[in-house]
Amino acid sequence: MCFIPAWRWNWLWIGLILVIVTACSVELPFAAAPTALPTVTATAILVPTPVPPTLTATPTSTPTPVPTLDVTVINSLAGVGLATVGTTIGEATLICLRYEDTTGDGTPEWLAVAHQNTTPSRLSAYVLAADAHYPLEPASPEDDKPDVGLGQYPTCEVEVRDVNADGKPEIAIFGHADNNETLLHLFTWDGSVYRRLGAFSGDAGVHFMNVDGDLEDEIWEGYRERSAPSLAWYVIFTWEEQAYGWTSDRYGWYALNRPQAYPTHKPEYAVIAFYLALNDRDLPGAYTLLYPQEGRTYETWAHGFATTAQVGVGSVHVIPGTETENSARVAAMVTSWDNEGGMIIGRLWNTEWATVRTADGWRLTRASSELLEEWTATYWP
Repeated sequence: MCFIPAWRWNWLWIGLILVIVTACSVELPFAAAPTALPTVTATAILVPTPVPPTLTATPTSTPTPVPTLDVTVINSLAGVGLATVGTTIGEATLICLRYEDTTGDGTPEWLAVAHQNTTPSRLSAYVLAADAHYPLEPASPEDDKPDVGLGQYPTCEVEVRDVNADGKPEIAIFGHADNNETLLHLFTWDGSVYRRLGAFSGDAGVHFMNVDGDLEDEIWEGYRERSAPSLAWYVIFTWEEQAYGWTSDRYGWYALNRPQAYPTHKPEYAVIAFYLALNDRDLPGAYTLLYPQEGRTYETWAHGFATTAQVGVGSVHVIPGTETENSARVAAMVTSWDNEGGMIIGRLWNTEWATVRTADGWRLTRASSELLEEWTATYWP
C-alpha cells in the first residue's frame, strides 16, 4: 500500500479541483458579448401650449318682440269697419273682411269686399284704417258694357302681395261678369290714396304668369278665338316705368283636352297648333302637322327638340299677298326655352312658314327663322 502524506493529499485535491474546473470550462459555450445599452436621447421638456385668451362672447341680438294683437282693439276696429262699410254701401252685403298689410308699413288694415244688389249687381271694395276709409275705385266700363264695378257676382278672390317686384304690396281683386268675362283690378298705396295700377278683362280669363324667368309676374288678358273655339289669344302686360303696358301676345288652349284636337282649317291655325303641340311635348302630334317630305323621319326630326323646355307663339298672321287657294306664307314670333348645360336659355325668333292645303287641312312645309334675342332665365318655375 502506498502511503501518501497528508500534505500531498491537500495538493492532490487542489489538482483535481483545477482539472474539473478546467474540463467544465471547455464544455460550456462561450458567453455572448454583453449587449450594448441603447443610447438614450434626452427628450426635450415639453412647453405647455398657452391657454387661448378668454373669448368675449358676441352678444346675441335680442329679437324685436312681435306685439301681441289686442283682440279688443281688433274687434273694435272691425266694428268701426263694419259700420263704415254699412254707411258707405248701404244695403250691400259684406262678402269678406280680411286683415292685411296693404301699405307695406308692417301694420295691417282691414280690406272689405261687398256685393251691391243693384241692376246690374256689382262688387265694391274698401280699405279701412284706424282713422279713415279708402274706396278702391273700379275702372269706368266700356261704352257697350254695363257698370259692374269690380265684378258682377258675389265672390271674394283677393290677393295682397308684391306682384310686380317693386318692393311694395299690391291689392289684386278678381271679379266675374256675364258672357264668361273675368276682371282684374290692381291697386297700390301711394302714401295718400290707393292708386289703381290697371284694370284688365277677358272672356278667356285673366291671370298672373311669369314665363320669362325674371321673378316679375306679367298679367295675361285672354280672349277666345271665335273661329277656333279650342284656342285662346292672350295679351301680355308687363310692368314698365311705373305702369303696365302691352308688350307681347301669346296663343294657348282655351281648355286642355286629351287628346287635343288641332285646328287646321286656316293656315295660321295650323302654325299655332304646331307650336302648342311642341309646348305640350306632343311631338307625334306636331309631326303630323308637317307636310310629308322624303328623308324627314320622325326620329331625326324629334331629336332636334331634345333640350326644349317650353315654346310660345304669338303675332301669327298670313303675310299679305302670299295666300292662294292652296298655299300661304304665315309669319309668327316664336319664343323657345332650352335646357342647355343646366341653364335655361330663352330665344326670340322671327319665323315664316310655307303652308299648303291638303285633304286633311293645312300643313306646314318649310320654315325660315331669324334669331332676334337671346337671354338666360334667372328663375325657372
